[in-house]
Amino acid sequence: MLKKRRSALFVPGNNPGMFKDVIAYHPDIVIFDLEDAISPKEKDAARELTKRMLNFFNYQEYNIETAVRINHFDTEFYYQDLKAIVNSNVDIIRLPKVETKTEVLKCIADIEMIEKSINRTKPVLLFCAIESAKGVLNAYEIASADKRVVAIALGGFDYVLDLNATKSNDRKELLFGRNMVLHAARAVKIDAFDSVFGDINDLAGLKKETEFIKELGFTGKSAIHPNQVPIINQIFTPNEKEIADALAIITAYQKHQKINKGVFTVNGKMVDKPIIEKAEKLLLLAEIKI
Repeated sequence: MLKKRRSALFVPGNNPGMFKDVIAYHPDIVIFDLEDAISPKEKDAARELTKRMLNFFNYQEYNIETAVRINHFDTEFYYQDLKAIVNSNVDIIRLPKVETKTEVLKCIADIEMIEKSINRTKPVLLFCAIESAKGVLNAYEIASADKRVVAIALGGFDYVLDLNATKSNDRKELLFGRNMVLHAARAVKIDAFDSVFGDINDLAGLKKETEFIKELGFTGKSAIHPNQVPIINQIFTPNEKEIADALAIITAYQKHQKINKGVFTVNGKMVDKPIIEKAEKLLLLAEIKI
């Protein structure tokens, strides 16, 4: 089933007010953070608060998917995070610093064990963050590790540190990593998310970067402040011409299905399965039912 995933807003898991306020900002995904945003002394309290709030608020009613960024395997908090959050009304686990397929499969095995122990019937999905040179080079094996992996993202800040690169104005140091993550995601037909834009006051810069990564082929971008969400959503929402073209394709497809005809043309251009799927995704983003 296609999902609208344009924006993913990070929210600290220890900020009670934001659990309710986030609904007003309309991100497609809200990622409650138990990792970088939380100090070691606050991990336990943030975990418990996040679990309780996920069970209290019905974010799905507002078409918001819920995710939690847990702590990595190499910390003492990993399994405690996983056990608590799987035992909540969460949709997705955001797994940080993923470098190999083995790590993905380990996390999924742990999730499955917890799901079985609590009789959870709705599978928890996985959103893998790639934040190192090794992870980028293994992007395809990470993306294709399991059907629970629905998205991968480039963690730009840690990636640049790992490269020993220097941050530039046009972010050219991210281009290889972006393309690797994007190609891996598209190869297995999952969502590709770009890294956050760090300057929350530079909305013009955010707009320019978001337009660029959309042109590359990314399906969404992460945000660290609510004021970034409307810009990201607007850029990834189709314009009138794109909607009209997509409607023409789907209308023609539905007509040709009735007469059991295969490949067909719209406005002189051949239409096949990938083009139909792209049109369906575009209309989903535009919130037009077909």
